[in-house]
Amino acid sequence: MIKRLFYPLGKYHPQYGNFIAWSFVSNVIVSAESAMATHSMLAAIGSDSESVRTINYVGKDIIGQIGALGYISQMGEKADKSPKKFLAYSQGIQQLSFTAMFATPLVSDLFLPIAGCSNILSNISFAGIGAINAKCIQKLAIDDNIGEIYAKISVINMIGSSIGLALGVGITVVVPDHSTRMCFIPVLGCIRVLSFNQALKGLLD
Repeated sequence: MIKRLFYPLGKYHPQYGNFIAWSFVSNVIVSAESAMATHSMLAAIGSDSESVRTINYVGKDIIGQIGALGYISQMGEKADKSPKKFLAYSQGIQQLSFTAMFATPLVSDLFLPIAGCSNILSNISFAGIGAINAKCIQKLAIDDNIGEIYAKISVINMIGSSIGLALGVGITVVVPDHSTRMCFIPVLGCIRVLSFNQALKGLLD
């Protein structure tokens, strides 16, 4: 029953097991980073006005989405031509984005521009990593079962994301100081990058 939950019924690439295992680890870490970054940004808003808090928090998303449009619309070709180099750029951009989000409480007066810029980087990186994921899923599906494999991988990633979010919230409770938590960025970033690269082993060659 467990195998049916995680593995497709049709044929699949020999690297499928490696991909889902390391993709799970990668999703745990990136979701933990996301939860911690959200906690930092919510603390940085620091206004008694609900309207101001809402405008700031939604405003960063609007800036992030609009600001990333130009790059995202052009990046598909780059992902196809040089997937490994493109992946490295996307991962670096993602960790830079998390660093900016973690730092927002330390420069709360500049919340909107910093959070907005970090969201631009975040949207670019997630779209880039998503493009690489799409290429890998296409390779994993060797029996015209892309939809089934995508669904199975989504289940695994959702489980990993839930665990990661809980882990991130737990870290914010145990280590409430924002400046101290900045130390977690390089450690979590390295684990995220290494685990995701391991998941793609043999699929981008």
